[in-house]
Amino acid sequence: MRTDVDRVFLFEYATCTDESLPPGTAVEGLGMFKTLYFGFENPVSFYNKTDYLDVFKEHLETAEYTLAVAPETGMELHRLTKLVEKSGSRNLGCRSEAVHITSDKLLTYAKLKDLSPKTELFNRHAKLDFPLVAKPCDGVSCEGVMLIKSEEELENVPSDYLLQEYVSGRPMSASLLIGDDVRVLSINSQEMDGFNYTGAKLPLQIADVESIVEAVQRVPGLFGYVGVDFILTDERLCILEINPRPTTPIIGLNHAFDINISELILNNGRGKNVPEISPKRMVYVKKTRSRSGYVSCDGFSIEIKETL
Repeated sequence: MRTDVDRVFLFEYATCTDESLPPGTAVEGLGMFKTLYFGFENPVSFYNKTDYLDVFKEHLETAEYTLAVAPETGMELHRLTKLVEKSGSRNLGCRSEAVHITSDKLLTYAKLKDLSPKTELFNRHAKLDFPLVAKPCDGVSCEGVMLIKSEEELENVPSDYLLQEYVSGRPMSASLLIGDDVRVLSINSQEMDGFNYTGAKLPLQIADVESIVEAVQRVPGLFGYVGVDFILTDERLCILEINPRPTTPIIGLNHAFDINISELILNNGRGKNVPEISPKRMVYVKKTRSRSGYVSCDGFSIEIKETL
């Protein structure tokens, strides 16, 4: 580890805490941690701590820069971001204002409105037509998401959920780097098994990146790496979520573009110009049930494969 360059404290929730997470979720976090950690020249972090908040604060005191990757659920990422902002360490991620908005799907949809599917807060009955998608206000990934086809099925929906019109199309995501401007690094597929995320193919091309850029410009304080989930139909692009942190496709960016994504994130935080990047190959970041791959965790692994 070099000591003549800026120290970067990397916190990734699944790696650094002893909180119990589903192994399919934890392995994605471990993959993001490995990609980012080994890309920084002088990284520091820790592993599997019960008292992770105390250790988190200690690392903030000695790191020039900090990148926190954590779930939005329960405002966890927002809490950590506020701690970074109160410290002397410079935040490489989104500002707390943006994290607060994007951690609450109802607040997010209030910002996006015409760019997203019609959405309402569930109150025993649905005003929207069936089928509907029911989802928690602060869930991550596809956590707690249900497809609702009738009034009878609404009885299984918790009272604090959101209801959203079901949009049939291709699930996709965008990997962005936001500084003085918005850079679309990559468009990615979302490989799904029902509502279960199984990986991403990248990079892809779509005609309408303007809607993605407009969506993030409506949320003040987004900065650094940001992920945007959307549905692409024949008629339109519907924004589903804005993730104010690194997302799973980041695992494949270095291989697809021959870049160091950690270096790009750090230089963006320093206010330096980030060079244009161009794809070198198509890759598949695939989550499988196995014990070998780029990373593995409790019977799940992440593989990075070249694909057509």
